[in-house]
Amino acid sequence: MHLMPDLAENFFVIAPDLIGFGQSVIPDPWPDNVMAWIGTRVEQCFGLLDALGIEKAHVVGNSMGGALTLQMMSEEPERLDRVVLMGSIGAPGPRTPELIRLLSFYADPRPSRYRQLMHSFAYDADKFEGMEEIVNNRYKIATDPEIMKTAVKMIDSMKQGMEGLNMPPSILCKLPHKVLIFHGRQDRIVPLDTSLYLIEHLQHAELYVLDRSGHWSQLERWDVMRPMMEIHFGARSF
Repeated sequence: MHLMPDLAENFFVIAPDLIGFGQSVIPDPWPDNVMAWIGTRVEQCFGLLDALGIEKAHVVGNSMGGALTLQMMSEEPERLDRVVLMGSIGAPGPRTPELIRLLSFYADPRPSRYRQLMHSFAYDADKFEGMEEIVNNRYKIATDPEIMKTAVKMIDSMKQGMEGLNMPPSILCKLPHKVLIFHGRQDRIVPLDTSLYLIEHLQHAELYVLDRSGHWSQLERWDVMRPMMEIHFGARSF
């Protein structure tokens, strides 16, 4: 993945090991709904910035990370500078068939089924460089016994309902941040309508729809996204 090393040429880049996705310690008791999970991660991210002595930061949020970013923007707006959202969750609408299948993975966690799910993230998996390596690496992580225990709890909370992640217009319209939004036109996990909703209600946002791109636009169209992000964050001029 190019995003972190490329941006690190001009910025101090931090990638938090988000609770529920990596190996960070899970709180006891477990968060029992999707908003509790997001709230736990909001506290984790602000706590990380505090520990590093960072008062304000640019933030990049992808997919569920986009919903997390929007929540951070609404809770402590002064802590975030400029924002990039990529295939972000955060708008009302039905779940796509691919997302429904993704949420049911642990009911049948076979390698072949996981490969199918990962292929749905890309615009054209057959032409996606490094796809098999990504699938194999992610499958090992997804089926690690400790991570599985956490992931099943998290996914169960998402199955109960994700409506709490939808950011209402009354909050979006008050956010002061300059936001750059990317969305793959062929995204089968989070539909383009989500970003159309965000651009309608955010007051200082721009949306770029990337053709020939699925849910992994940061991998499939990084050549287009990188210069735009660097301009947005002030690392280069037009």
